[in-house]
Amino acid sequence: MKIRKVAIGLIAFLMVTSVMSWLVYSTLMRGVAGPTTEYAAEFTDVFGLRESDDVRMAGVRVGRVMKIDLAGDNRAKVEFVLQNDQKLLANTEASILYQNIVGQRYLDLRKGNTGESTPVPAGSVIPLERTIPSFDVGVVLNGYEPLFATVDPKAADQISSAAIQALQGDSTSWATLVDQTGRLTETFAGRDELLGDLITGMDGLFGTLAKQNDNIEKTLANSQQMVSKFNARRPELVSSMGSLSRVIRQLGAVTNEVNPSLQALITREPGFAAHLVSIEPQLAFTGANLPKVLKGLTRVGADGAFLNVYSCDLNALGFFPGLNDVTQIIVNAATPGNVARHTPKCRNLANG
Repeated sequence: MKIRKVAIGLIAFLMVTSVMSWLVYSTLMRGVAGPTTEYAAEFTDVFGLRESDDVRMAGVRVGRVMKIDLAGDNRAKVEFVLQNDQKLLANTEASILYQNIVGQRYLDLRKGNTGESTPVPAGSVIPLERTIPSFDVGVVLNGYEPLFATVDPKAADQISSAAIQALQGDSTSWATLVDQTGRLTETFAGRDELLGDLITGMDGLFGTLAKQNDNIEKTLANSQQMVSKFNARRPELVSSMGSLSRVIRQLGAVTNEVNPSLQALITREPGFAAHLVSIEPQLAFTGANLPKVLKGLTRVGADGAFLNVYSCDLNALGFFPGLNDVTQIIVNAATPGNVARHTPKCRNLANG
């Protein structure tokens, strides 16, 4: 009988863990509903795009990225699946866009302005001419790196100090200002290569921004819509701020009323703190046993708005002096081995 119970419990545990594992797996994989068709697209940069990311059309999820590989010649090949009811056209353009503020991307498909709008067969590859690579915010900062590396902070501070002193009437500072300005000019003149790198970086930066023109326009449009909504609800926001101000004033008034009584409670003699110190053993006993009491209350009241009590060790003669051990002796004598044992339920409760 005992082996049978263990086997039943093991089977139930395995079933529950299998179902939970399948739910976690299906949630992470985010499969596409219905039959799908495989396609691919080539990009010069897929920074931020990962396998299992979304494939969307007009913001609606219609597929899933399956694989990302190098295709040679500094190209990346993105393989994805698309629902059969969504067709990939000969003039479809693919771009990698931001999905959220933490940097997650998705593959966006949209109809191009040029070319034929005829469906392409399964396995077709969107060429580089009709793809827009991923946009890395680091390019914006890296474009200014040569300029930041060229300017010496100490030289800039010296020029600023000399200019301020010269404007305040210090004639000797004019010479220092001219000297420091000349040194800075020589620094720029002697670093043509760095200035060339700066120009090259800025060219790449503005080229990337030009390719992301549609994304920037969408971002600005979304920002305008958000600000317009806030503006439309301005009276409600102003009213909410007024309500918040009133609540804060009321809290301040309540605090001012309660503060004298609280100060009197703390500072009075023999004193509230002194009383707490005098009953330290009782407080320690209460703190040590309070979790057990709360655990017991939670156990008997966790099933609903009622108490569910399971009596494990009840001695009806415990209130009569001299008869406390009668029940224990009778139970031991009636139990095989002369040792009383609790039921499995009570043994589990005794173990926590």
